[in-house]
Order: sequence, then structure tokens, then C-alpha cells
Amino acid sequence: MNLESLSVIVTQAGSFISAFAAVAAGLIMANVTKKFGTGILAAGFRSISIGVFFIAGGIFIDAVQSYLLRSAELPVVTAVIIAKELLFVVGTYIIVIGSKKTVDKLETLMK
Repeated sequence: MNLESLSVIVTQAGSFISAFAAVAAGLIMANVTKKFGTGILAAGFRSISIGVFFIAGGIFIDAVQSYLLRSAELPVVTAVIIAKELLFVVGTYIIVIGSKKTVDKLETLMK
């Protein structure tokens, strides 16, 4: 086994570990049921967890991408890259918007 193959395996393993951690975090956040105040944090965690799931999907695709770069044709690789980037952008957007809405609701509650 050469160094390049080993580096690809290590990178993919790290990506899969990160993706599984993201899925676990998303599941934990989605299952928050404790009602703090009016339940704002629980609702915020649930909405943010959706974004975490999108990012986990992007990480999974990223891990597979290095394998596809070696074996797939250019249109397939291009579609995979576009799908990965869309998942990252949508996931990040959902997390930011969910966080902002949660903060706004908490600030309103504190006034």
C-alpha cells in the first residue's frame, strides 16, 4: 500500500467519523423535549438539527467523492460536487436562520 492510498483511506475514515458525529448531534438536538421557558430552545434545537443533517449528508458525499474521482466520469463527479456543495450551503443556511430565530425569540422573551 502506497502513501497516497493510505492518505485517502485516513481522510475518508475521518469524514465518516465526522458525519456519524454530526448525525448523532442532530438526533440529540432533534429529541430535545425539555421546555425551557416557553420551549423556544427545544424548537430552535429541532430546526437547527435539520441543518446538521444536511451538513452530515455533505460530509458523506465528500468522503465518497475522493473514491469517485478515481473511477467515475466527469459528469458524475461534477454532479456529486454540486450535490455536496448544495447540502453544505442549505445546511449552513438552516443552522444560521434557526439560530437567529431562536436568539430573536429569546431576546423578545427577556424584554
